[in-house]
Amino acid sequence: MNGKAAITPFGLYVHWPYCTRLCPYCDFNIYRHRGGNHDDLLHAIIKDIEGHGARINAPGPLHSLSLGGGTPSLLTPAQVSALIETAGRVFGFADDPEISLEANPDALSTQKCTDFAKAGINRISIGVQSLDDRNLRFLGRDHSADEARRAVDAALQAHVRTSADFIYELPGQTPDDWSRDLDAALTLGLDHYSFYALTIAPGTAFGVQRAKGRLIPADEERAASLFELTQERTKQADLPAYEVSNHARTPAAQSRHNLVYWQNGDWVGVGPGAHGRINMNGQRHATSTALRPDDYCTAIRKTGWGVIEQSLLSGDDTAMEALSMGLRLRGGLDLGQLNSQTGFTLDQDKLRTLIADDYLHLGNQILRVRQKGWALIDALVLELVT
Repeated sequence: MNGKAAITPFGLYVHWPYCTRLCPYCDFNIYRHRGGNHDDLLHAIIKDIEGHGARINAPGPLHSLSLGGGTPSLLTPAQVSALIETAGRVFGFADDPEISLEANPDALSTQKCTDFAKAGINRISIGVQSLDDRNLRFLGRDHSADEARRAVDAALQAHVRTSADFIYELPGQTPDDWSRDLDAALTLGLDHYSFYALTIAPGTAFGVQRAKGRLIPADEERAASLFELTQERTKQADLPAYEVSNHARTPAAQSRHNLVYWQNGDWVGVGPGAHGRINMNGQRHATSTALRPDDYCTAIRKTGWGVIEQSLLSGDDTAMEALSMGLRLRGGLDLGQLNSQTGFTLDQDKLRTLIADDYLHLGNQILRVRQKGWALIDALVLELVT
């Protein structure tokens, strides 16, 4: 897996859409797993990777390969190995790449984690979501808190970098409630955590309940207090936020693949419903694939790759994405670099106002969000660009 380092971050995302259970909050492109090995989809994804390799201008070898979903831990280690081999053959890997797998705690044994590691996985992100069994039942999860702890231990024993996802801001959840769950999470002793506020999207089971008045989300005041509690407690635990929802003990523990997104790198997206940002003929394009697995496989048989929508991104389009993603990082966004790459310049009057109001800080052309604005990033970006 040797190769020269790429000038800009470059990643490959593989979307595996199958889950054993559809969680009521999830609005990803997922489908119920009803058995079978889905080799037809696996072969289509391999062909899609090859199709991208023949069409795009890759900025260099891959810094990261992320298997997400869905539940890609439903794949066998042999299937995972085939995907990794294809990625390496088509694009090559930079030195010390991150090759990650999202997993649910159920059926994640030490042996399975070890087998995944032998296949090439060096990072496992586990969807724990809570260590309170009542919360897990509310969230529609298949596992218990004890099973989640065993899954984390299994990944650690396999000597792979291990991260855990948690969800907070549940209806009726008080600061004391979240504090207990947060403390339990931190006792796992991991070097990386993702703490996501519950999002209730239209079309999900929770979205239907909300529309009927059966589920009341947290109000802004409680949401802000839970967010601040999370920031305070993780900082005390030497796990500062490097992104709004992501916390790492050291820079080496950060998610390199997610940094591709946040740092406006290029990435190939394959699998049903995957999105990408790729360069073709010197121009940056947004791509998306067919949502349904059967349609995705059909597209690849007909065209040699899975992309069904492709749009050229203007300098302003790229700048908007860079701004909305880059400001989520504690390290901020280099406005000088953004201008040189896209020609985009922020409205100086709006920028001065937000700096004077202590929401933003600008120094040496690096624009950062201050503590006061950390929970308001989406609103700040909207204010800057409208």
